[in-house]
Amino acid sequence: MKILVVDDEMDIVEELCSFLTRRGHQVIGAGSVDQACAALDGTTGFDVVVTDMRMPPRSGVEVVSACSRLAAPPAVLLMTGQATASDVTAAMSAGARSVIWKPLSLRNIVEALAAVAQPAAASAAT
Repeated sequence: MKILVVDDEMDIVEELCSFLTRRGHQVIGAGSVDQACAALDGTTGFDVVVTDMRMPPRSGVEVVSACSRLAAPPAVLLMTGQATASDVTAAMSAGARSVIWKPLSLRNIVEALAAVAQPAAASAAT
């Protein structure tokens, strides 16, 4: 899968990019909403975007919204450790597929990616 990882904590971006690359994915990292939007505009065909919710001064919901405007929107997985119920509702309404709670577990990332890949594989078989 082609994955965009977005978080303002660069150690998280680097760790996830390294982990996902070792698992065979093509991964690009972004450290802000602006960098994520530039990657979405400049790179075609992301399958998945994994984005943090809170990246002051902006929000991961803006990344979700940017993804939903693409001709072929990627699945969006939202990472958060501080979101309120209304934050999660707003992200899901904007198009986020699921929420991965921090502190991150690499197992939870793998499971969330497998859930995204499963419907894609089923539709490709039909």
